[in-house]
Amino acid sequence: MYLFYVYGSGLGHLTRVRDFIHTKNIPLEKCVIITNSSYKNYFPNTAIIIQKEDDFFKNKHEIHTFLNICVKKYTISTFVIDVFYAGFYGELNDFLKKTKGLQFVLLARILNNNYTLKYNCITYDIIYTLEQGISIENYAYTHKEDLRLKPKRKNNIFSIKPKKPYFLVLHSAPLKEVMLLYKQALLYRKNQHIYIQTYVDFPVQYLKEYTTLIYREETKNELLAEAEKIFSGCGFNSCMETINFRQKQHVIPFKRRFDDQFKRKNILSL
Repeated sequence: MYLFYVYGSGLGHLTRVRDFIHTKNIPLEKCVIITNSSYKNYFPNTAIIIQKEDDFFKNKHEIHTFLNICVKKYTISTFVIDVFYAGFYGELNDFLKKTKGLQFVLLARILNNNYTLKYNCITYDIIYTLEQGISIENYAYTHKEDLRLKPKRKNNIFSIKPKKPYFLVLHSAPLKEVMLLYKQALLYRKNQHIYIQTYVDFPVQYLKEYTTLIYREETKNELLAEAEKIFSGCGFNSCMETINFRQKQHVIPFKRRFDDQFKRKNILSL
């Protein structure tokens, strides 16, 4: 059994873990997911999903006890951590140092110095580096493997038939960032329709003419392919989804506590 530790309030962390599970062909029924994300229902229900409030992750003693219970209850053999090698608040250090008999796996993406200078990395059995630009000197590991994730997407029929020509605004949340990307699309627009694909409640009174919301739907490759321009942030998942459409992508890097979207933008020459 696999225990996945997925801290992150947005959709991106769960998406990355789901894509990793798909890429490595891990049966969902062998996965236990611990997360604070409000998007837990986005994850297939064949896995065991345990949602905890954010304050829970700030208590390293409570975390240590709870993880030990999970390891015994579900007969865990592999513990997989998404991105934050010591936990978002450093809450995993005690558990990682004291626990024996588990394989420790890290899914690594870019982290900024605010995190790497604050926390030390224990020696992981395997680190999967998921993108370029990771400062690998800050990590300790027995084995490292570069891995390109294969997105797992449902084959649902799309709710709309796009009106061409069109722009696509692609950003799950928060609202103020979706609004900023929409404003950028409006500046470029001539006769194009604008589709806003998001998971946040977007106030309809702010929508201009010839704009359509696509709410809580997974991104379809056809929608990306036929868009004249794609407006997005520069987070890990956005950049992976749009990897084949760089020439028409317009990005705004957003400030994050521990991610570095500005570094990612420079690496990708966006």
